[in-house]
Amino acid sequence: MASQGKVRSVHPATGTARGELFTVRVRLQETGEQFSVSGCSSRMRVGELKEKLELLAGIPTHLQTLAYLDDGDMPNTSTFEFNGIIPGGKLSLSVWPYDDLTDLVKFAATGDLAKLKSVGGTPDSSFSTENSFRLNTKGKKEWLAARSGVALYIAAHRGHLHVIRYLLRNGCDVQFKTHLGNTPLHVAAAMDNYNCVDELLANGAQTQAANKKGYTALDVAGMWGHKKVQRRLFLYQWEERTANVSVKTHLDPSELFAHQKYDSKLKTWWKGSHAKHYMANLIQYPEFKGSHLSAPPKKTQVRKIQKKTKDENGGAQ
Repeated sequence: MASQGKVRSVHPATGTARGELFTVRVRLQETGEQFSVSGCSSRMRVGELKEKLELLAGIPTHLQTLAYLDDGDMPNTSTFEFNGIIPGGKLSLSVWPYDDLTDLVKFAATGDLAKLKSVGGTPDSSFSTENSFRLNTKGKKEWLAARSGVALYIAAHRGHLHVIRYLLRNGCDVQFKTHLGNTPLHVAAAMDNYNCVDELLANGAQTQAANKKGYTALDVAGMWGHKKVQRRLFLYQWEERTANVSVKTHLDPSELFAHQKYDSKLKTWWKGSHAKHYMANLIQYPEFKGSHLSAPPKKTQVRKIQKKTKDENGGAQ
């Protein structure tokens, strides 16, 4: 007998439900590193996978090319279903082969500082390509800054502390951002690279910097479950805030708490006229003399309570 439950839409090639999540493997061609990407589905777009890989593989999206089964770059707007990507499928991630970016990524990823310096990994480098020869002085400076920023981002992902220190000492911008707004601090937090996080913070990395999705490095550390880095970033934020707090040596009466207005021996739990007298000096009455904004407040209510208290006590002072 046929079941009367929900009918699932099934991918004809993979046999999986269209909404079912699965994992794929991605291999970075330049280094041979492999990454496992979970949370994929047949409706997922290639551009969404690249966004995941920016933090997971440490390669900025604008440098990525993704291929499956052949060497053709898959369009960002195409879906897994359109490209025939199956659960457990193996994709190839490469870096766009222009301006010697493949070497830059490879040397930053492997932590080879000597070779990284030879391919324009620092802002003060004399390295040039056919493209950079056409740039004016300002353009060349921006081009080198972008290259060093990419190198710093990848080094922060791989945990190469010696590369990070060298790049920062030689003028690399610690605030570098990818097209998605991720910083070296974001990716170091995502990878649980505690020492790299410390080094970046010591060199001025902004904990409040958010990516285009609104997430800070602290948010990323929390989402990826890295408690130690999360606590470090939280403590650093707290230290930043308290450093700007100024302590007043004298408080105005309006700023005092109730117990600060009287001697500590005062029995504030008294009832009756004593409590009324006590509260009369605490409550700021909303009544004013007249309706104009500059009208002074009335003090008649306080006087009435004080007079009533005096009467109840038999006129005693």
